[in-house]
Amino acid sequence: MRFQWLKDYQELDDQIIYLKWNLNKSKLERVRWVYGDLQEVRLEKNSRASSLEENIEKITREIELLDEQRTEMLAIINSFKGLENDIVRMKYIEGMKLDDIAEEIGYSASHIRKKHAEIRGKFDFLDDYESNTSKRQTKISEIDHYNRDRSEEGQISLF
Repeated sequence: MRFQWLKDYQELDDQIIYLKWNLNKSKLERVRWVYGDLQEVRLEKNSRASSLEENIEKITREIELLDEQRTEMLAIINSFKGLENDIVRMKYIEGMKLDDIAEEIGYSASHIRKKHAEIRGKFDFLDDYESNTSKRQTKISEIDHYNRDRSEEGQISLF
């Protein structure tokens, strides 16, 4: 299937976003156990909370591995040639607007819009990809906000 690389990239990106969300959720839980309302509660030997530190380390390693895979995948994607590949990469991975793509690669905006419409007509999954982009960006912003403003004494909700 043509442009399978975009679906693979999207799946990889979604996994990373989910793991980052899960990592932040686990860190919030750890804060509750160490500083918050659960600090007086006794842990059971096989409970989720008793292995929280190990889970945080495991999730962190998984995110690092997936980030490396994403970097490798981007290097491969950037090596693809052809106008359609350029349009899809710039639009769906780099987040550029069609007019900006036209300016960057030296085609008229109307030609790029026409080619993009042809590409979208061939591949139904692009509609789903585009509709999920705003949801994905919201999640990323919330994760970034959490990482920026988190304090060990305080606690915030991720979502």
